[in-house]
Amino acid sequence: MNLNNNNLDLLFDPRSVAVIGASNTVGKWGFGILSHLLAKGNREVYAVNKNGGEVVGTKAYHSLREVTGPVDVALIVTPVQDVPAAMGDCVSKGVKFVLIITGGFAEVGGEGTKIERKVTEIARRGGIRIVGPNCMGHFDTTTDLFSLPFAMPVRKGPATILTQSGNSGLAMLNFGWAMGLGYSKYINSGNEADLHYEDFLEYLAQDDKTKVILGYIEGLREGRRFLKLASEITKKKPFVVLKAGRTEDGARAARSHTAALAGSDEISDAAFKQAGVIRVREIGELVDTGVALLGQPLPRGRRVAVLTMGGGLGVIATDVLREQGLEMARLSPSTVDKLNSFLAGRWSHSNPVDPGGTHIVYPCIWTLFEDENVDAIMAIDAVGMVGGLTGLMNILPVVKDKCERHLDASRAEEMTDIERMLELMKRHRKPVILANMVSPPIKDTKVSRKLRQSYLGPYPTLERAVKALAHLVEYSEYLGVVVSP
Repeated sequence: MNLNNNNLDLLFDPRSVAVIGASNTVGKWGFGILSHLLAKGNREVYAVNKNGGEVVGTKAYHSLREVTGPVDVALIVTPVQDVPAAMGDCVSKGVKFVLIITGGFAEVGGEGTKIERKVTEIARRGGIRIVGPNCMGHFDTTTDLFSLPFAMPVRKGPATILTQSGNSGLAMLNFGWAMGLGYSKYINSGNEADLHYEDFLEYLAQDDKTKVILGYIEGLREGRRFLKLASEITKKKPFVVLKAGRTEDGARAARSHTAALAGSDEISDAAFKQAGVIRVREIGELVDTGVALLGQPLPRGRRVAVLTMGGGLGVIATDVLREQGLEMARLSPSTVDKLNSFLAGRWSHSNPVDPGGTHIVYPCIWTLFEDENVDAIMAIDAVGMVGGLTGLMNILPVVKDKCERHLDASRAEEMTDIERMLELMKRHRKPVILANMVSPPIKDTKVSRKLRQSYLGPYPTLERAVKALAHLVEYSEYLGVVVSP
């Protein structure tokens, strides 16, 4: 079932799309998918409804056979018993790809399995490739294609989601939106009656718009091929996976969900590690790791310097770092001397670096960059905090204008500091992981937008920040970037 790079191009950039099972009923997937495709207005979109008439303001055809123009991609949203006939129409029309959104196939067993086999046989005889069934669409932000039933907020960017679960994929989109992650493509492979997870993976390996792949897997049809592809991919771009079905009950749930074959969790762990696949345990961790891989240089070791605006959080961070297998950097004497030159005498004089009640951030970061004992920096409630704590204060009207002028000047200064920090991160090849927890969410400012656009977060908890950093180190070690001191 090997594919070359061009085989799936039409799936993501069709000249024309048909929705079979288009609906005027708000809330139905045939309504949502058609509405989103029509809203883009950049390709021919045909509505097919057995009653004809008009659907969502556009002419509806009783059958796909009535459509006069060519159809590259069809989405089937009809009841399961009507899918074989709809697939027969697709064959007659010369459709190249069909996404079967409808569920009730092999994932439920019995008659559903029989119908899935019948539909697949019809498609193969007609040379049609199937995505699904029981899937939740796809999108491509470069070609402005969106076939999901729900209008999820999506930024254009370099990450691609390849998921066997539609709802899990939507959760990734939500987490990504909150963290500033942008996506190139989204693919929900569903039951994989025809096109397998590995087919999409092979395509993404060659896709220059995809810089990091975020995967959700319940089971694999072609395990050997998957590992071979993963081993090749991870040398060029990161592949982060949430492999569900870790427990016996979870594996049973996976089989009933997508009809996938869930294998041994211990074997999966070892195989993923050997192939350079970064395995995570939660959807948030999946997105967090993708953000770090896109925004950070790969560290050359496990030694972390912590900069914290409060001693207690520094202690907690130390515990979390050690629990994740990272090390607390031992600051060199010259670094301590430099910090002494501009910090008050009450600063911590060790790692974690606590400035002692003064919000002196960037001079500390510049100094830690230069320390050869430091491989990475974790800044807690330090970067991007201008205006954060001020928002917790009761600003009287008499000083409001003065405060606003001060904040504007401080934000302008911080923008300059962030630009310098990004440059030094690349020069020293040291990541700076941010965790901001003390203040409420900061308003949409130039500073917050700059951090999101640079894939710097910040992370809302210490645990999420540290796990992302640990995965950076893991990937560095796999690529041979890490150099032991």
